[in-house]
Amino acid sequence: MLHNFLNFLSFDAPNTGGAAAPAVDGSQAAPTAGFGSFWFIIIFFILMWVLLILPQRRQDKKHKQMLSDLQKGDKIVTSAGIIGKIVSISPDKIRIRTADKTELDITRSAIGAVMGKSGNSETEESKEDTKEDTKTEEK
Repeated sequence: MLHNFLNFLSFDAPNTGGAAAPAVDGSQAAPTAGFGSFWFIIIFFILMWVLLILPQRRQDKKHKQMLSDLQKGDKIVTSAGIIGKIVSISPDKIRIRTADKTELDITRSAIGAVMGKSGNSETEESKEDTKEDTKTEEK
């Protein structure tokens, strides 16, 4: 019984009722058995690289590009969900206005997304102002 348990631990074939197992000659062993598992490991790591690491690198590159393109007046949302408009930009932090008289200093890495660029939002605001002015003039 101890012999069977030791054979099990060493991954040997179980002994079949005392019948002598045929001797395996080294030349008859499959020479590609170890090489096949090597290819499996290589393919596994390549697959992990393509599925996990490359998309993360692309996302990091896109986020860095977004942070470098920030301008005063852009409407942003932080990673915590705070929405604000950029008032001033310094190399390490950004000041945003969240309400009429509320301003927050945040780090660049806290910015999650840009909701609107300064050029677009200013033109939309000026268009809205001119529409309101024309309405008041017509009355």
